[in-house]
Parts: sequence; structure tokens; C-alpha cells
Amino acid sequence: MSAFGRCGEWFAWQRYGEEARPDLMTLAKGLTGAHLPLGAVVLSPSIARVLEPQVLYTGLTYCGHPLSCAAGVAALRSYLEEDLIERSRKLGAVMLGELGRMQQRHATIGDLRGGQGLFAVIELVRDRATREPLAPWPQQHSAVGELLRKALRQGVSFAARGNLLLIAPPLVIGEHELADALALLDRLLGELTVAVGGTCS
Repeated sequence: MSAFGRCGEWFAWQRYGEEARPDLMTLAKGLTGAHLPLGAVVLSPSIARVLEPQVLYTGLTYCGHPLSCAAGVAALRSYLEEDLIERSRKLGAVMLGELGRMQQRHATIGDLRGGQGLFAVIELVRDRATREPLAPWPQQHSAVGELLRKALRQGVSFAARGNLLLIAPPLVIGEHELADALALLDRLLGELTVAVGGTCS
């Protein structure tokens, strides 16, 4: 979830400059836009030079599967031709701004993380001052489960891990669709805040 535009760059490390460039990266999921299973290992030139003259016994029956590789090439072409990385950065800033406004309105939002691209995490708390979570980790408060069910009935899928709401819309989401999903989230967070005995400002 930190590559292929999700964090506003091709890879999250790029936000920190060349000194953060890794010697090795494992890639999957976004490599094909999650349409077909495909994984890859990307090596720096110095590591690749060491491995090139050796036999490296890796891979299984479906290693280099042509259909998955074709999906990977098509996905990479789409990222480039549709300017999805820049789009994620632009819409991510819009999303983060709206989530920040929600944080001011809803006392149950303790922390807001991410937002450099179309990926953010909302930490839900019982008390913002003490950061007491709604439920002990990794449990999920029933009100969070209800928020997820209500959203899904409205055609919007949010993910949650314990007290964390993960906001990760597709990079091709329309601006009006993003606005509608965020408006729904705002309303449901208001209901959650009331359900757990908090207040909305």
C-alpha cells in the first residue's frame, strides 16, 4: 500500500529523496493494478551485479506467467498515460484537507495520518486529550463495525483495523465520487461520535 501512487509518488521512499533509495524492493498488488497476481523484486545495480553471474534458485511453476506479466505492463502504461501518480497527489491533498476539517468537527478523531496521496488513516479515540482508544487494540468497537456496514449499504467501502479507519480510494476515483464518499464519512463519524458518548463541534 505504499507504492504505485498510493502515497503520491511511484514509491513512498521517493518522498524522502535519493538518500532513502532502497537496495531492494518487493512489489506486488499495485504492479498489475491488483487485476492479476504478480510479484517482483527490484534490485539496485550494485546488488544485481553480485547476483548476475550466479544461479539463484527462486521461482515456482508460474514464475514469469505471461498473462500476469502482460497485466503488469498494461497497468504500468496506465499509471503513466493517465497521470495517476500526480492525480493521487492532487486528490490526496483535497482528501486530507477535508479529513482535517472532519477532525475539527468530530471529537472521536484523535489523529490523522498520511494524505500525501490517496491514502490516509483516521485514529478513532474515546478521549482526544488522553488518546484513549475506542476499544483496546486490536479489538474493534461495535460502533466502528456499524459505520462500516452503513457505508457499505451506501455503496462505499472503508477498511478498519481496530480503532483505525483506512481511507484508500482507487486512484481513478472521480472528484465528485471522492466528495460524496467523504461527505458520507463525515455524517457517519457524527453518528459514531454520538453513539460512543462523544460530542461533535
